[in-house]
Amino acid sequence: MTTNGVATADAAAVPATGDRPGPGFWIGLIVGGAVMAFGVRGVFMDSRGTRPVALAGWIVGADLVHDLVIAPIAVAVGWTIGRLVPRGWRTPITTGLVATGVVLVVAWPALRGYGRAVVPDNPSVQPLAYGTAVAWVLGAVWIGVAIWLVIRWWGARSRR
Repeated sequence: MTTNGVATADAAAVPATGDRPGPGFWIGLIVGGAVMAFGVRGVFMDSRGTRPVALAGWIVGADLVHDLVIAPIAVAVGWTIGRLVPRGWRTPITTGLVATGVVLVVAWPALRGYGRAVVPDNPSVQPLAYGTAVAWVLGAVWIGVAIWLVIRWWGARSRR
């Protein structure tokens, strides 16, 4: 939409009248649909191992947890950063928080010890100190953020 000839944020979200999706959309729809159909077929073909009803419950539960817990927390954190953090520091801080979230999501199964109870007498199942490893990775992430902030501060200081 435009207001006095200036495009607003809604203009990108709503296609102009008569616009049709381009070939990229249709290719993505076909390829994505085929991949999803292959996955659903695999769930039902291997139903002894995949337990479709339990999988469906997990998918619905994960969707609800995301929509009712994770997304509101992310919005609240983003709003708080926008209000409290100086403009020049927002991108590094946000990047650090996103990287922290990704590391924790990827490391969650190892941190929780999933798999150890299945074969408790096998020392090769999760043999490492994953908490220490995750702490080192998060330390590296936030050291990188600190360096980024110092570089930004130094650049702003030298421009004065």
